[in-house]
Amino acid sequence: MPGMSINPYAIYVFCDASMDYDSKNTGGVGVVIDFPESVNLEGIKKPIGRYEKANIERLELEAIIQGMRLLLDVFQSEKEKLTGIGQIVFITDRLRLCDGDRTNVYKVKEWRKRGWKTFENKPLKNADLIDEIDKLRLKINRLTRCNVRIQYARSKYNRRADKAAAIGKHGGLVKRSIQIKGMKIGKRKYVGPEIDYRRVSTGQELIVHIYKKEPLNDIWEVSTEICEGELAECKLLVVADSYQEPLFHRNHTYLIRIKEVFQHHVKVEDVFTEHSPN
Repeated sequence: MPGMSINPYAIYVFCDASMDYDSKNTGGVGVVIDFPESVNLEGIKKPIGRYEKANIERLELEAIIQGMRLLLDVFQSEKEKLTGIGQIVFITDRLRLCDGDRTNVYKVKEWRKRGWKTFENKPLKNADLIDEIDKLRLKINRLTRCNVRIQYARSKYNRRADKAAAIGKHGGLVKRSIQIKGMKIGKRKYVGPEIDYRRVSTGQELIVHIYKKEPLNDIWEVSTEICEGELAECKLLVVADSYQEPLFHRNHTYLIRIKEVFQHHVKVEDVFTEHSPN
């Protein structure tokens, strides 16, 4: 594949997700498997869906899980044709989900020891799916005796899986296996990227629009969009406690003051006010 380094003796499993930010967060996942030329097997393209009431990271993790399950089925039915394979690479276009971050086997081992909490003592988001990926990886390794990697690649290299995912989200029966119970979804105003949290600081005031709230054990993740200034349209994740959460209403806009900045979220002062455009 031009522009992407490919091991000609490896199996590549491209995994992607697609979501409509509607009232149910309707989504699908897609998996594409490419076999080496030396293997007498046709490639596989599979759309899977329709999922509801999840978030995009859970869908992206589910795409990897479905890719792993599909590959296990292939090895169990075509084992004789795959004896020369030495490596299996799962491709995701979500940087945080590659072996360098969320799916890193050493990090997963440490999170298990900590009771699935981060080094900031925050409950690990989507720990159930990360745990399942780690166990499936081990199962694949034992069955195939192959090195198994989860590798990041830019979205342009994952377009076939993305197209399959778009088909999947229009599937028939609703899959509820990864839904988030208690999640409250509103309408988004913008389509901007998640902010680089190095661009915000303690004491900074921002006007934000609330579009989603997700429970995470005894805290809430409040998804917001910045409405004004040089950071306008960027997504900002606010972690709220049980006192703050009821004060944030979906589809409302607030003036907030940042209390603490972390790698992937912020906390805000208890006092914030609803903001009305002039």
